[in-house]
Amino acid sequence: MIFSNKRFLITGAGGFVGGHLLGLLDSLNKPVKVLGIDRFTSHRIETVDLADRDRLSRVVADFRPDFVIHLAAGSSVAESWQAPAACFLNNTAVFLNLLDAVRASVPDCRILSVGSAEVYGGTDAAVLPFREETPPAPRNPYAVGRLAQEQLARVYREGFALDIVSTRSFNHTGPGQSLRFAVPSFVQQLVDAKRYGKKKAVLRTGNIEVIRDLSDVRDVVTAYLLLLEKGRSGEVYNVCSGKGRTLRSVIETAAQLLELDVDIVLDKSLLRPNDVPAFIGSNAKLVRETGWCPAIPFETTLRDMI
Repeated sequence: MIFSNKRFLITGAGGFVGGHLLGLLDSLNKPVKVLGIDRFTSHRIETVDLADRDRLSRVVADFRPDFVIHLAAGSSVAESWQAPAACFLNNTAVFLNLLDAVRASVPDCRILSVGSAEVYGGTDAAVLPFREETPPAPRNPYAVGRLAQEQLARVYREGFALDIVSTRSFNHTGPGQSLRFAVPSFVQQLVDAKRYGKKKAVLRTGNIEVIRDLSDVRDVVTAYLLLLEKGRSGEVYNVCSGKGRTLRSVIETAAQLLELDVDIVLDKSLLRPNDVPAFIGSNAKLVRETGWCPAIPFETTLRDMI
């Protein structure tokens, strides 16, 4: 890799993906400098609110990163339905602040703009898997904001010659993910049932017949570093496993690993508007251009979460 003696600035470093990315950078055994920033203070994280343009500009100017990985964003589709305006403004305004800070101080810095495959929206299953040339058709407020982020990256690439690579990251999970998300919530409920000696767990869920492309977060952060190294500036890359599985099958696999029976009860309060029935991506471009390959079987992901 090209990372020796380089400086990495990671926004949203205190989050789920940020923690795994910091761990991966540590494992490289390279002389790199890493600055993680987030709205909240934790180990190795400097408190910086990306909405504070002046503070962010000073941090970028002082640290002078060679690479920026932009993870900071609201990431819950469900929460975007509850506060659409706040979600959209947060995810776009902070990205603009970051781009302007880089443009002012380190215009040669390479930026990885981590986005979401939610921009594809729901289309006829005949078009699956989604490829980068598939026209976006966002179906929720979160996805609209993510598409705006992607377009802003394009504008700053073309208008200001910033070096930006963008991702459309599909669902990913793994150890440490917030219980606000479906898979860790399922696993936690099953683990609790096992801990209390139950033979059968009862799970209240939303629609678990939906099909999702789920990757291990540790494979995902590996893809992000490869894109920093080998991704083409101005391009967008799907980051995904290329395989679909129902949420029901996720529950059943986790229950089998725990040797539990499970009853699933539909909770209508957990249903989402405009839920997309099937969501599967093609990772062919990412694999072809970076050599990335998902390495962690999904059963291993669930075992590690358990």
